[in-house]
Parts: sequence; structure tokens; C-alpha cells
Amino acid sequence: MNLYFDELKEYISTKYEVKLINERRCCIKINNILGQDVNEDVRNVYENFEELEMAWFDSSGRLIGEIDFVAYKELASANEELIEIMNESYDIETDEFDVKDDIMNWYPVFRFANGDAFCVDIRNGHIVFYEHDVFDQGPNIHGLIIAKSLNDLFYKWSQIHFANVYYWEKGTNENGIDLSSEIVQSFK
Repeated sequence: MNLYFDELKEYISTKYEVKLINERRCCIKINNILGQDVNEDVRNVYENFEELEMAWFDSSGRLIGEIDFVAYKELASANEELIEIMNESYDIETDEFDVKDDIMNWYPVFRFANGDAFCVDIRNGHIVFYEHDVFDQGPNIHGLIIAKSLNDLFYKWSQIHFANVYYWEKGTNENGIDLSSEIVQSFK
């Protein structure tokens, strides 16, 4: 059984300082994620991880990667949290930045410490970038395609060991993470 996160933990523990914040395992059976078919490897992650939060740093203390995985049973509440943030900090009546439809249809699957997230857009199955300050400053890279599907996200992101690229717009193309881009190559 391939568990992306077990392989990740093994790899990064040999190269970086790992701060494992929280890990809980579970054993559930699922057929799909938010109506999206997933391959066996991705399904195994959702069936076996109830929670995983960790970060890893190089020897100079620079953040290399972080995971705040949103477990299967938390997907709906993660969407509700995005909607609540929008309702509290944004005038949805004017929807100046045209984000209401996005937020209503985006379900975070990975969160970042700064408030950003990778989300499944249930309208098309794409993994998109939720920018935490979109309500204050308008879209910058909000809505950037990170992957065409959950399968694609796990495959591509695992190729760079779930690194926190930060400047995702420099490491993506119209199909999401561009494994041949210079910035992404620097994390291989």
C-alpha cells in the first residue's frame, strides 16, 4: 500500500529538521472524494489519515515544506469555514472581486500556516489556490490551477516532496504544477 505521507516522512527525516505537530491514523472506506474518482494511492491516504500536520526546515531554519492535510470527514466543515470567513470579511452583495462562486464551490484539501489553501473546485475537479487575503486585496494568484485533479496533485506535489514553493505562479502552467519549471526543479 502506497501512503504518500509515509514515504514523505521517511525522505524528509534524512534531510531536514522535521516538526511533526500532529498525526492521527484511521481506517475508513470511501469510494470518491467530493464526487471525484481517485486512484488507489490517493484513496489510501484518505482512508488511513485522520489528521497530519507537519513542517520541515533546512539547517538554516528556512521552511522547506508543510502539510496540514484536511481529512475526509473534515472536507465539508473546511468549506464552511471558507464561507464563514467570506461572510465575515467581504461584501458578498457587491462581490467586487468575483470570488463568491469560487468560495461556495471550493473545498480545502491542504491548508498552509498563512491561511492559503489548495482546494478542490467541485465544479470541475481542479485543484486551485485559495489566497487568504483575496477579500482585502483582490485576486492575485487566487484561483491559480495547481493540478487538474486530486490524483494529479498528489503525484506532482509528491515529486517535489510536498515542498512549499510559495511562488506557485512561477512553478505552474495551464495544467498545474510544472515539474520542469526552474523553481519546481530547485525542490527536487
